[in-house]
Amino acid sequence: MKKIIYSILALASSIALTGCWGLDYYTKAALSEETFLDRSSDVDKLMAGVYGQMKSNYCFGYDFLFDSVTDIAIGSNKQAYDQGQSTYSDSWFQSCWQQTYNLANYANAALRNLKNVEAMDPDDPDAAGRITTTQRNQAINECKILRALAYFRLINLFGDIPYYDETWDTSATFMDRFVTPSSVAEVREKILADLTDAINGLPVAWPTTSYGRATQTAAYALRGKVKLFSGDNAGAISDFEWVVSNGRSGATSVSLDPSYRNVFRVFGVGKRSPEMIFSIQNSNTNGMATTTIMGNKASLRQMATDGMNPSTKLVEMYEKSDGGKFDWNEYLPGWNEATPAQRQSMVAITIKTDAAGVAYVDDLLAADTTAMARAYRERDPRLMVSCITPYSTYLGTTAGSKAQTFNYWLVDATKSISPASVGNGTMINWSGVYTPSYFVRKFVIEGNETGGEYTNAPYEWPVIRYADVLLMLAEAYNATGNDTKAQDCLNQVRSRVGMPAVSLTGTELRDYIRDERARELPFEGHRFFDLRRWGIASQVIPGQVKTIYGEVIYTKAYPDKYNIWPIPSVELDRTPAFKEFQKPGW
Repeated sequence: MKKIIYSILALASSIALTGCWGLDYYTKAALSEETFLDRSSDVDKLMAGVYGQMKSNYCFGYDFLFDSVTDIAIGSNKQAYDQGQSTYSDSWFQSCWQQTYNLANYANAALRNLKNVEAMDPDDPDAAGRITTTQRNQAINECKILRALAYFRLINLFGDIPYYDETWDTSATFMDRFVTPSSVAEVREKILADLTDAINGLPVAWPTTSYGRATQTAAYALRGKVKLFSGDNAGAISDFEWVVSNGRSGATSVSLDPSYRNVFRVFGVGKRSPEMIFSIQNSNTNGMATTTIMGNKASLRQMATDGMNPSTKLVEMYEKSDGGKFDWNEYLPGWNEATPAQRQSMVAITIKTDAAGVAYVDDLLAADTTAMARAYRERDPRLMVSCITPYSTYLGTTAGSKAQTFNYWLVDATKSISPASVGNGTMINWSGVYTPSYFVRKFVIEGNETGGEYTNAPYEWPVIRYADVLLMLAEAYNATGNDTKAQDCLNQVRSRVGMPAVSLTGTELRDYIRDERARELPFEGHRFFDLRRWGIASQVIPGQVKTIYGEVIYTKAYPDKYNIWPIPSVELDRTPAFKEFQKPGW
């Protein structure tokens, strides 16, 4: 048993793990076959390997990229997929398949070995420092919720899939992993069974030294989500109601964070947003690539980035602060009917640089910059927390890593004496092809707030947060005809940011909840899975991607075959028997 698990231990020590429960401090020298799964601390080392896999880029580390191929964002990272050009050899499919299965496999290996541990009764006088039955059982159930999380992602992406439990040793079958794929319904039952075990075996809360570990609340929330995705609205309501009523005790209790912005800016050992039900813990030395991909040239020391940008559709989905529908013509008369050139003349300026090379406004031309700024500021506050909009500022860094405020002006390059550049303090899209575009502010490092780390952001990443649960509960209430309760859940989320209550009913309320999820959860990876499960991806996603002025950048597509991803070509080469089970259209 110890030999089987040693490779996982080596992995756990080699990954630069992060979090608030100390797993990033274990070194390879502290691990050995002789001591493993003997002392209490060995269980933490084991779990480090399992939790650490969650942050792999294409397990959950790059979840925000899923939004880039929907209607609420655009980007260069997955543009071939976004234009409907992917084949079954697309590396995205392979990476998601492999790295998510790795999470399931690590959980299985840990389960296989934890079940063989000779644990001690906590009251045994010799139990000090040893593995207790309580610790072992909690770790087993942590593995079950992580395995459930992995398989839930896999069935949402790939439909029917091979299912491996802890009796399957994948390290011995790397080149032939054939088992007849199980149906989505069959895998879902196994997921629900794991989550039910986790509910019965995990604590409601961990001490502050253990932030990031799965809780009973997380198991209920995930089980509710699995049920909602399958159409079991009554079952989802039961689980989500438990979260709302009972997930509020101990150091890891959950509630809406009073500050929407704070949800996406928390970092540091022992710190968390109360909204996080289950999150990936990051540190200042090993964070996630949110700034690298969603940031901008001003956020990354003038290095090229912004591989993902908010879409104009997303920005226009945010209502006015009084709850009214946003209309450009209210602020800039004639905008909706104008050509891109005419729109530019309404809002673009020219700039000059002073002796120190700093840009300033030279001529407003015919631009009504005040009106355009108002068009963003007099809106749902979540807009400017999530996006960087024209005629606002952004606290970034210079090439020398010094904090600097950058102006986002729309500059008419044909008339301006000085060009717009981050070198003179003006925000631009690094490639130029998306200019003028919006930029992501959410999860992107500002100035030197993280103490000098710029590439990877240390903010905790929400796998499930409380606002998401409230909106899913609202959706389930609406689907079962209880619109009063649906409105209450929806309005709790809106009230947090000062937006007025909604009193819609029926399908109007359903559609409104769907839009509210886009406004509340952008760049968290939910929109992709929402549109697919609602069955409307092929109606909502296709269309032209445009700049702020309305110039066409490229056209999004969504072939029907995208509803179920293919078995990747690499997996078919490794295990040819899977070819018989390739997905339709691939």
